[in-house]
Amino acid sequence: MGLWDRVMGWLIGDGAEPLPDEPGASGGAVATLEQPPEEPTNESHSHDRWWAPEGETLIEPAPIQRPDLNTEARALENILVSNFDSHNLEMPPLPHGIEKALRRLRDINYDSKLLAADIAEDQVTAAAVLRMANSVMYGGRQKFTALGPAVDRLGANAVRTLMMHQSLRVATFGRQGCDKELTERVWHRSLASGCIMRALAEFSKINPDEALMIGLLHDIGDVIVLREAQRQQAVLNYKIDFSTFEYLCAEIHQELGELVADAWQLPPDLQSLISNHHELPSENDPLRTERLFLQLTDMISAMLGYAPFASYDLLNTRVVESLGLADRGDFVEFLITLPDLVEENVVAVSA
Repeated sequence: MGLWDRVMGWLIGDGAEPLPDEPGASGGAVATLEQPPEEPTNESHSHDRWWAPEGETLIEPAPIQRPDLNTEARALENILVSNFDSHNLEMPPLPHGIEKALRRLRDINYDSKLLAADIAEDQVTAAAVLRMANSVMYGGRQKFTALGPAVDRLGANAVRTLMMHQSLRVATFGRQGCDKELTERVWHRSLASGCIMRALAEFSKINPDEALMIGLLHDIGDVIVLREAQRQQAVLNYKIDFSTFEYLCAEIHQELGELVADAWQLPPDLQSLISNHHELPSENDPLRTERLFLQLTDMISAMLGYAPFASYDLLNTRVVESLGLADRGDFVEFLITLPDLVEENVVAVSA
């Protein structure tokens, strides 16, 4: 069992838990996605050189082509775009206990007892913290049943990452009458991105917990497109198709993600990454490495089918060359095992 397997097992446990009642673009190149992709299988990733597919390939991220939008889809697009500045869109709120916990974690001298009390306000989150603290990585012979010692064992970075994971889960699934296929599409993409980004951290100086959080949240604007699409579906009895949904996500998720990041008061660096992660960063960008790894994450996500499929000659992309990974044998060995790692964890978390 790999490290990511253990991490995500800690986050959700062995069985699915009920969600609270209240709510708590990828670098693709294919123009349309009329049907949801099939669940990833070992057979679909069995090609030893999936990162160098045969036929026509890309070496730069390509935008999704604009599909023919019907009247309802154009109305949805206008609603989303018109609210970039007015902030009138309904933002997914952080669950109350998680919001208090994250606010407390901004102080490096936080009181772990008060932090534990914040977490205890939500039973699902509290259970996730205990599972993580009693896991193989953090555990010893002593097993914790109280939140205070569990929080002390984990430390700020692990607790913060776990809080954001729970928040994203509630924001994605916590709306009544949600479109199951679209909701699972957004959730699976977030989980896959978190897994890929965290796995890629071994080739950088990025903290793995921070990489996980960045991957999970960088496309959080997709959640706003999802929520507005579901609201319009309820009002107009209009079901958005996959190609339209993916196009709207790709077109405006950075701007919408910036609104969510501000509403959730995420750290400034994370806000910056959420609002701009598709353009090739400048040499003097202090977040250059993170942006490049996010672009690589999006490419891999598209090649593995968690985003609109695109065929990249991965080792010859500018991103991989900029990161100095093109000629590294250990990176190729990493790519061989990555599809199974991502699939295994997305399936486990989604079960």
